[in-house]
Amino acid sequence: MITCTVCRERNTEGELFCVECGAHLTSAWTESPATTTFVDTGRTKAVGAGPAEAPRPSAEGVARLQAGQIALLISGAPQVVILEGRAEYVLGREGQEQVIPEVNLNAYGAREKGVSRVHAALRRDHNQVLLIDLGSTNGTRLNGRSLTAHQAVKVENGDEIRLGKLLLKINFML
Repeated sequence: MITCTVCRERNTEGELFCVECGAHLTSAWTESPATTTFVDTGRTKAVGAGPAEAPRPSAEGVARLQAGQIALLISGAPQVVILEGRAEYVLGREGQEQVIPEVNLNAYGAREKGVSRVHAALRRDHNQVLLIDLGSTNGTRLNGRSLTAHQAVKVENGDEIRLGKLLLKINFML
């Protein structure tokens, strides 16, 4: 059993979120309550904060998502990033050039962790999500396995993605 450090609720081993308050449970992730962030036009805005407004996790410990949403849990971040409204999202960081990815990871130490300006893409394709390294300098890994640039790989719920040294976990509902 895992005891939530926020509300002291006892949770089943392996859960990512507290079933009572929605706080992250895994030690690799921050243990503060989640905030939902919606990314749909290349801009990010926070929606709600604290346990009362956080997405409620299901019994399996995954935040409840609506159809078409992709959730990214970024290591060390106090919020869950929710992607919706597009078939493909470019993950990267804003630089001096005018290229701004749909998911700008600057706020999560992207530059220091080796994330390229245009690092990888998440693509919804029918009933699956694909991850594609876009020729990044420091590589993309899926569950510890290095991806070949420009080759799409199927992603499953709960998979671990590394962009350089930046760690993310993905969940989705298609």
